[in-house]
Amino acid sequence: MDKMKIDIWSDIACPHCYIGKRRLEKALEQFPHRKYVELVWHSYELDPSLPKKAGTQSIYSYFAKKFAMSEDEARRTQAKVAQMAKSVGLDYDFDNLVVVSTSDALRLVKLAKESGLGTEAEEVLFDAYFVKGQNISDPAVLVQLGTSIGLQESEIFAILDSDKYLSEIKKDIEYSEDELGLEYIPFYLFNNKQVVQGSIPVEDYLKVLNEAYADWEGSGVSSEKGEVISGQSCSIDGVCSL
Repeated sequence: MDKMKIDIWSDIACPHCYIGKRRLEKALEQFPHRKYVELVWHSYELDPSLPKKAGTQSIYSYFAKKFAMSEDEARRTQAKVAQMAKSVGLDYDFDNLVVVSTSDALRLVKLAKESGLGTEAEEVLFDAYFVKGQNISDPAVLVQLGTSIGLQESEIFAILDSDKYLSEIKKDIEYSEDELGLEYIPFYLFNNKQVVQGSIPVEDYLKVLNEAYADWEGSGVSSEKGEVISGQSCSIDGVCSL
């Protein structure tokens, strides 16, 4: 049987994307038709200028420099985000977070999607980045994470030694901005209709799920756009809400 699709645009470096993933999962646990729902992951790279090689820059100094704030202010801001994460069972460790490019991590998700493992790839990458303080631009880390969900080591090395999926990531970003008007991530498109920009409470995800599924069950994939719901998010220039 076909499934109702929830298209999701996210970046591994977006803290609200992981929080939103967990909240959506909690909503799906309560949703009686969850086996007929498919999550489809798309890429949105917040900062393509970041280097692939890890330096000594902390997330606090990165935000302080990028947004003209003090490191103390950046630290307080991240502490509030960490508290939000803890409310859904996630232990963010901003002190040990490695500030690097997410391009190769997003390419790993693309590879995983071909084997139906996109959600699993997102989970291990989010966990590595926000919880375990791993360098998600390090090929050895990406191989370890990829093989942990069932991907082949040779396949992972092959994409890392090439430009594969870079054009697909670019297309994801261009389509989301030009056709869907994406301004914040996580960005969700339920059954090609209802738009959620940001992480919202579990009960609100559940409400959108019920409405979208009823529409899909009755009429199939929607050809019209519905309302836009906003939540806690990161803007396309990297500013994350509290």
